[in-house]
Amino acid sequence: MARGQQALTAEGSGVRLAPGERGAVHRHDLDHVLVQIAGDRVAVESEPDSPTPWGPYFEAPIAPGQFSYMRRGGIETAVNVGAEDYHELIVELKD
Repeated sequence: MARGQQALTAEGSGVRLAPGERGAVHRHDLDHVLVQIAGDRVAVESEPDSPTPWGPYFEAPIAPGQFSYMRRGGIETAVNVGAEDYHELIVELKD
């Protein structure tokens, strides 16, 4: 490793939701990367006392292979609002 560089430490988990299914209420305590594996549309509902950058409700189309860097924080619930099974990989970036 070059001088001044740090090793990246990460841990992964996954989410699978059938159409119309809601995930568990959760909080992301670490910055993370969402990698879309399957699905067509997903929504995120934020808890009222836990503001997020996208507001109380955010819905978006997704495509397999798409990825997004997300900052830590917010208490939220993922909802599959699409017509297809939803599957994502979450890679948490350790401090």
